Amino acid sequence: METLECIESRRSVRKYLDLPVEFEKIGNILNAGRLAPSAGNVQDWKFILVTEHDLRKQLAEASMQQYWMEGAPIHIVVCSQPAKSDRMYGKRGQELYSVQNAAAAAQNMLLAAHDQGLGSCWVGAFSDTMVKRILSISETAKPLAIITIGYADEEPKHPSKYTVDNITYIERWGNRIKDFAAYVGYYSQHVAHGAIAAKSAMKKFLDKWKK
Repeated sequence: METLECIESRRSVRKYLDLPVEFEKIGNILNAGRLAPSAGNVQDWKFILVTEHDLRKQLAEASMQQYWMEGAPIHIVVCSQPAKSDRMYGKRGQELYSVQNAAAAAQNMLLAAHDQGLGSCWVGAFSDTMVKRILSISETAKPLAIITIGYADEEPKHPSKYTVDNITYIERWGNRIKDFAAYVGYYSQHVAHGAIAAKSAMKKFLDKWKK
């Protein structure tokens, strides 16, 4: 699947078929998480693969009684290790970068699942205390997301999304684009002119260097 197609067509799936997921696909999903970017390449994450039904049931209970989660044969709990980012970046690393790093890994996993024909859902509403107890998570780690994975038993509709011009400012906060298509056309011309100028400058440099 093309990258942009994968991003656009991915949906949050909450109904799953009673089918096992091939371990190769699970491995690809975990590997996608491993390859996510992280501040300073600190990679301050750990992933817990959960397949046992009893544990999945307990996680569903800990997730504000979202019992639909039990139907997903695979749960992946994404945890951060804030102290690792704290050692490099201090308080900002602990409170922000470690969260961003785990979020990047989680998004990679969602896209990898969709690319392989699987459904998934990012669950963030849960009791940290309960999840840590259920999975014996270290006190130095913090669960930040539970990703449910399995073969979808539904086709969720495309949710309503803001358009690009609704969420994008140019150069400074509040400076909206009235006509995004027109702006893109203007910007494309600007880039083209810049490329021509750069090419001309490089040619002059090379000609001078040859002499």
